Amino acid sequence: MNRRRGQGVLKLVIIVMAVVATAGIGAAVWWYNRPAVSVTQVIEGPVIEAFYATGTVRPRLEYPISSNVGGIVTQVLVHQGQTVKRGQELAHVSDPMLQYNADKARADLQTRRDFADPAKSPVLRQFDREIEATRQMLQVAHQEEERFANLAQRNAASANDRDQAFEHEKKIWADLESLKAQRDTKLRELQQDVEVAESADRAAQENLQRQTLRSPVDGVVLDEPIAQGTRVEINGHVMQIADCRTESLIMRAAVDEENVAGVENNQRVKMTLYSFPGRVFDGVVEQKYPKADPNRRTFEVDIRFVTPELRLQPGMTGELAFIERTRDRALVVPSQAVQDGAVWTIQNGRLTKSAATIGIRSIERAEITGGLAAGDVVVISPVGGIPPASQVRIGSRLDPKVAADLNKPTESQLFQGFQ
Repeated sequence: MNRRRGQGVLKLVIIVMAVVATAGIGAAVWWYNRPAVSVTQVIEGPVIEAFYATGTVRPRLEYPISSNVGGIVTQVLVHQGQTVKRGQELAHVSDPMLQYNADKARADLQTRRDFADPAKSPVLRQFDREIEATRQMLQVAHQEEERFANLAQRNAASANDRDQAFEHEKKIWADLESLKAQRDTKLRELQQDVEVAESADRAAQENLQRQTLRSPVDGVVLDEPIAQGTRVEINGHVMQIADCRTESLIMRAAVDEENVAGVENNQRVKMTLYSFPGRVFDGVVEQKYPKADPNRRTFEVDIRFVTPELRLQPGMTGELAFIERTRDRALVVPSQAVQDGAVWTIQNGRLTKSAATIGIRSIERAEITGGLAAGDVVVISPVGGIPPASQVRIGSRLDPKVAADLNKPTESQLFQGFQ
């Protein structure tokens, strides 16, 4: 009897244990079948609202050296990377017609000068001979008029003879004055011809000098000059010169069309360069160009380095963050915590939409202006497929800085972020 009773108790215990085990397994299955979410905490820290762009270090001004004439490159006097001085000869482009025109203009000028020189001009000497002859005739006519006037006083000549002599003298005098006026007019014409010839000579000599290309500034030859013996057309590219001193270098950024309205002169910019990993350079907007690149739909913006790096070189590339608003100390969460304009938390094991209000937002962080406190837990994994108020479990807890760093763009994107 006791044995049967003992067996009954054993069966009861086994049944109870089985029920408890089944319930435990069911509870475990339920627990682990709940959606898992990743969470982090609200912390205090800085936040920056900015937009991003890529850029290239380049001289503030570049000077394309183009041929002023069409011809053959007979000499190349510099090479890529060479430092040059203002006015230094860079290359020679030869056009034989320019030399011919210069020689012709110089010869024509000498001829014009000879014609305008009274000692050499055959035209002026002819006028001088005619004037001298007419002056002598005038002297004779004057003597004849005086003789007839004296005779008329003694009644030895008629008044008509005296008048004719006077009229003859006046006519010769008029001819003499006319010759003088003609000579003066011709001299002025010849002098004008000299002035025109001098202008033509100056133009021809200037065109001849344009065969020699000179540096407009103290700078550096940026590219490989055109090869000697090459034929170039007028305005054909020969080389590029730029002032590459450290203080003359800027970062030229390509800002997307949707962001260019946010660019202002003297705006703060943070920059990173691939050549200087781990460093952040401060800059300010110096100039915004008004015309967009028609293919890329980007606007060029020049940024001046606040403290230029002596090792900067043209052609270095990097990324820029154009600062719009900043908070040195604020409640912040990783930017992925803001989902569809809201921040989600876990209350009593359930996914709950918080009353948080959002302020400044950057790629990495978002400012919380109300509704949450430092230390509060927020969800950073996507919640789009989880109904509100669903039971959830915490799959992982991430450090807030680590979570924010997950938002930094990769090198194939835009900005590498700040350390």
